[in-house]
Amino acid sequence: VALLVSRMPPQLHLVVSARADPPWPLARMRARGDLTEVRADELRFTEAEATAFLNDAMGLGLSVEQVAALGGRAEGWITGLQMAALSMRGRDDAAAFIRAFSGSHRFVLDYLVEEVLDRQPRHVQEFLLQTSVLERMTGPLCDAVTGRDDGQAVLAALDRANLFLVPLDDERRWYRYHRLFADLLRSRLQHDALDQVVELHRAASRWFEHEGLVEDAVAHALAGQDLEHAARLIEQNAMAVIAESKVVTLSRWLEALPIETVRARPGLCVYHAWTRYWTGLREQGEQCLQDARRALVFETGQAERGEDERRLIAGRVAAIRSFYALTYEEIPQVLQAAQEAVELLPAGDYMRIMAVLALGGAYWGYGDGVAAERVFTEASTAAQRSGYRFLSVSAKCYAGTHQAKQGQLREAWQTFQAARGLAIGASGRQLPAAGLPLIKLGALAREWNDLEAADRDTSEGVELCVQWGQADSLVEAYVSLARLRLAQSDLLAATDALRKAGQIAETTKVDPWVSCWLDDCRLRLWLSAGDLAAAVRWAEASGLRVDGELSFLHDLNHVNLARVLVAQSTQEPSRPFLDQALGLLARLREAAEGAGWVGETIRILALQALALWASSEHAAALATLDRALRLAEPEGYVRTFLDEGEPMAELLRQAAAQGIMAGYVDRLLAATAGEPGDGRGMRVLPAPALVEPLTERELEVLRLLPSSLSSTEIAAHLVISVHTARTHIKSIYGKLDVHSRLEAVQRARELGLL
Repeated sequence: VALLVSRMPPQLHLVVSARADPPWPLARMRARGDLTEVRADELRFTEAEATAFLNDAMGLGLSVEQVAALGGRAEGWITGLQMAALSMRGRDDAAAFIRAFSGSHRFVLDYLVEEVLDRQPRHVQEFLLQTSVLERMTGPLCDAVTGRDDGQAVLAALDRANLFLVPLDDERRWYRYHRLFADLLRSRLQHDALDQVVELHRAASRWFEHEGLVEDAVAHALAGQDLEHAARLIEQNAMAVIAESKVVTLSRWLEALPIETVRARPGLCVYHAWTRYWTGLREQGEQCLQDARRALVFETGQAERGEDERRLIAGRVAAIRSFYALTYEEIPQVLQAAQEAVELLPAGDYMRIMAVLALGGAYWGYGDGVAAERVFTEASTAAQRSGYRFLSVSAKCYAGTHQAKQGQLREAWQTFQAARGLAIGASGRQLPAAGLPLIKLGALAREWNDLEAADRDTSEGVELCVQWGQADSLVEAYVSLARLRLAQSDLLAATDALRKAGQIAETTKVDPWVSCWLDDCRLRLWLSAGDLAAAVRWAEASGLRVDGELSFLHDLNHVNLARVLVAQSTQEPSRPFLDQALGLLARLREAAEGAGWVGETIRILALQALALWASSEHAAALATLDRALRLAEPEGYVRTFLDEGEPMAELLRQAAAQGIMAGYVDRLLAATAGEPGDGRGMRVLPAPALVEPLTERELEVLRLLPSSLSSTEIAAHLVISVHTARTHIKSIYGKLDVHSRLEAVQRARELGLL
C-alpha cells in the first residue's frame, strides 16, 4: 500500500481508517503535504456537539453545566458519552450520576476491558496498571515505578496505537491517560494488586523528589502513606510554596497529615497556623502557634536545632501571631508581635515582610491612613526586592486601598495596575494572585460608572480569587460583584453574590473591615429592594450604638448604622431617627476627616445631606452636598451619589437649580437618568501624561510586552491576527512616544500602566 501511495496519480485519493498509525513514511507524506490527518482531537465532541447529542438525539434535557461536566469527564469521547446517555435514560438524579460517572461505571468498564485492556500483551497490561498511579508520566518516571527500562518506548508505542494516551507537550515526552481509562486502570489495580499501590506511589515520590518536582513528590508520598517522608518534604519546601502563592496547596498537604505528625515539628506547626489563617480557619490556628512554641522547646526524636533555626521559627511565630491579633482587633498585640518578628527575622525573609504588613494593618486600626499607605508601600518594595512578587501584589493592593480612602482614585488605579502587572506569568496569563488587583480595579471602574470595564475586571477577579483561596479576598470579591450587580439593577444576581460572600464569612473568620463591607452591601441590597424591616433587624442585632466607640479597624462601620437611621427617617419620618442619624454622622465625619479618609468623608457627607434634607434643613443640606461634590469632582466620583437612589437624585436636582457645581451635577443627573450624557467625562482616565489614552485592546497588548512573547505569540494569545497585533504595538509606541519595546515597557511603568 505504501508503494501504491508513493505512485498514486493526482486524481486518486486514498482514505485509510485505523486505530493505530500504519507503518508508512507518514513524516515524509506530512512534510510534502500529501497527508490529511483526522485524529482524536478532531473526532472528539465539542461542547455544542455534546449538547446536540445528549439533548436532541438522546432526549436527556441536561443543563449547560451538566453537559459541560459530563463532556469534561468523557473528554469528548463519543462512545463514553453514548454509554453515559444510555445509563441516564429514565433517571431523576442526573446531577448525582454525572458526579459519579467514571471508568468504573459498568458499561464503560465493559467496553474498555473488552476493547482495549484485554487486547494488550501481558507486559503492556502490567505497565498500564502500574503507571496508572501517575497523574502524568514520562519514560524515566515509568521506569522508576515499574522497575523496567523501556518506559519511553512503551509510551511511544501506546501513543502510536492511540491507546487513550494524551500527550502533554509537543515533544511527546510527558503524557497522561484519558480520565475514564485512568479510572478503569486504578480500579483494576486496586482489585488485582492492592499490595503494590503503596510502593508504586513511594517510588514515584522518590523520583519526583530527585527531579525537584516537589508538589508531585508530596502528593505521592501522601498517597503512599509515607508520612515522615511527606512531612520532611513539606517542612523543607513550605516557604517556597508560600512564596509562590500556593498556600491552598500547602493547606491541603498539612490537613492530610495526622495532627501528631504536624505537632512533632515546630516548622510544620508554623505553616499550619499560617494556612489556617489564609483559608479563614483562624479559630483553629491559635492552637497551631502554641504547638509550635511547645515543639520548639520540647522537640523529641529529632536532632537539636541550631540557634539560627530556632530564632527563625520564633520570628515566624511572632509574625503570624501579629495577623491573628489583627483579626481579633488586639492592636497593641499586633504592634508587639510584629516588632518582635522584625527583630528576630533577617531582612528579606518572607514572614518579616508579612509582619510589616501587619504593622500597616495596625496603623489602619489607629486611623492613620498616611502611615498605613507608607508601610504597605515599603512592604511591597521589600517583597519585590526579595523576589516575592505575589506578596508584593497584596502589599500594593493594601497601599492602593488607602490611596482610594484618601480620595486619590487615579493614583490608586495606577497602583492596582502595577499590582496586576506583577501577577502576570511568563506566558502572559493572569495568575490567581491577580484576582485581588482586578477586584480593586473593578471597584474603581464601578465608582467611575464604567460598568462595562467593572464587569470585565470584577468577573475575572472573582474567578481568580476562587483559585487563590484567600478567605478575606474571596469575601471582598463577592461583595464587589454584588455592588456591581446592584449598580446594574440586577437584584437577583446581587443576592446570589452576597449569599456566597455570607457563606464564607459565616464559616470562616475574616478581617473586621471585610465584615463591614459585607454589611454595607447587604444593607444596600435590602434598601434597594424596599425591605426596610430587614435593615432594621440587622441594626438591632449588630451591637452598634449611636453613642458607641467608632472603629477604624472596622472601617467606621457605624456608617452602616447611620444608613439605616437615614432610611428610617426618609421612609418613616421621625424626629428621633433624624436626630440620631445627624448626631452619629457628625461624629463619623469628624473621625473620617481627622484620618484623612476623603473617600469615606464624601460618603458620610452624602448621607448627612440626605438626613438634613429629610429634616427640612434645606440650606444646610445643599451646603453639605456642595462640600461633598467639591471633594468628589476632581477624582470623578459617580456611584457614591447614584447609589443613594431617588432621594439623592432629587437633592441633585435642587443643587442644579441653585447652580451648585453646575457641570458636575449635570453629568451626575444625566447618569442618574440613565442617559449617555458626558459618559466619558465621568470617568477620570488615570494616564494624564498620555497625549491620547490607550484603548482596552492596546492595554491588553501592553501587558504582554514585558514577557518574552513575540508579536506572533502575542497575536495567538489574544486570538487576533499578527498584523493587528503589530498595528497595536505600533500605536502603543506612538502614544507612549517611544521607539522600542524596551522603552515602551519602561515608559508604561513610569506611568503606572504596568
